[in-house]
Amino acid sequence: MKKFVLFIFAFVALAGCVYEFDPVIRVDETSGLVVEGDILIGDTTRITLSSIEPLSGENVNQVSGWVWVEDDSGNEYHPEFMGSSNSFNIDMTKASPDRQYRLRIRLTAPVNGSSTFYSSSWRDVQKAPAIDDFSYTYEADDYNSDPFVHLWLSLSSQEGSGCFRWDFEEIWEYHADSLAKYYYDVSTDRVRSYDGEIPPLYWCWAYAGSTQAGLAIAKSTGGERISGYGIYDINRRDRRMQSMYYIKLKARNISEECYEYLHSIEVNSTSTGSLSQPDPSQIIGNITCDDDPLEVVYGYIEASRVSIKEMFIPSLYIAPQEYAGELPKPPPVEGLGIMTRLEAYLNDLRPNDTPNHWVNKKCVECTELGGTKNKPSFWPTSNE
Repeated sequence: MKKFVLFIFAFVALAGCVYEFDPVIRVDETSGLVVEGDILIGDTTRITLSSIEPLSGENVNQVSGWVWVEDDSGNEYHPEFMGSSNSFNIDMTKASPDRQYRLRIRLTAPVNGSSTFYSSSWRDVQKAPAIDDFSYTYEADDYNSDPFVHLWLSLSSQEGSGCFRWDFEEIWEYHADSLAKYYYDVSTDRVRSYDGEIPPLYWCWAYAGSTQAGLAIAKSTGGERISGYGIYDINRRDRRMQSMYYIKLKARNISEECYEYLHSIEVNSTSTGSLSQPDPSQIIGNITCDDDPLEVVYGYIEASRVSIKEMFIPSLYIAPQEYAGELPKPPPVEGLGIMTRLEAYLNDLRPNDTPNHWVNKKCVECTELGGTKNKPSFWPTSNE
C-alpha cells in the first residue's frame, strides 16, 4: 500500500453532521416483505425491497427479485438495474396520467415459504400539488448552541385529499479541512511542492437522499394547504454548509388511505407504544401476495404526479477555530529514504509548541470524507 505524507499550511476543521432519523418498523414475531416507494408519473419511480425479521431470531431469506409497473391498458414499465437486487429505478416520464397503475413484484428469494409474486392495488393518479414556497432561514451563531439552517415548505392542492408526501435529493460542495502545500511523489521518492496550485483532492461533491419521506395532512376550506412547514434542519457546522448546497424537492399528493397507513407506521416507529396504537402487523397496506393473500406485506404504493423545486444555498458555514502555520520541508538525511526521513522528522515535532503539524489523509484529501470528484454538470461554481 502506498504511503503518502502531506505537509500543510491550513486549518484543521471538525464539522458535525446531521442525519435524518430513519424509522424501523417494530415487530414482535412477524416477518415479512417491506416495499418502499411510489409510482411517480412523469418522473423516475424508485422502489426498494427489504424484509423485517421476527425478534425470535428466526432467519429470513435475503430479499432479491424484480419489480415493474403495469397500467390498466397492459403497458409495462421495467426498471434500470441499479447495481443491487433489491433497489430499482423505473422511468415513468412518458407514462400517461389518465390511466390506473399498480406495482408488480417477483421475488427470486422468497421471504416466507414459497411466495414469489406480489401486487399492489390499482391506483388512480393523484394530481400534483402546487409548491407555493420553498425557502430557508438560518440562526446566528451565539457560541452557546448549535445554529441551524431551517428549510420550509408550503404546498396547496385544490383537488387533492389534503395529504402530502415529499422527499428530496441533496448535493453539496465542500473542501478538505486543510490545504496541502507539498506532496510525496512515490515514483521519485521526493517531496514536491504544489507551487501555489490547488491540490487535486481539495474540492469534492457529496450526494445524498432523504432517508424518510416527509408526510403532512391539511384540513381547511377552499382548498387544502400546508404553510411554512419545517421539513429539514442542517447544522451550520455541518460540512453541507461549507461552500455550496443544493436540494431538489419532489412533492406529491397522496390519498387519505395512504396517509393513514404511513402515519400509523411513523407513530409505531418513533414512539414507545400505547394501548391505542395498532400493532404493526395489523397495519394493512395495499400490497398483497398473489400466492397467499393472508401473508403480511408492509408498504403502500400510491400513483402520483410530482411537483419539483430546486434550491441552492450559499455557504452559511461556521468553522471551528482555525490553526495556521507553514510546515517547512525536512532537512535531507543522507543514506535514508524520504519516507524514513519524514517519519523521523515527524517524531521531532511538538504540536503543543508550534502550530506547524502533520496530518493524515482525512485532513487534506476530500475523498477521504466520503465525497467524490464527480462535479455535477449544472454546478454554478468554478471549483474543480
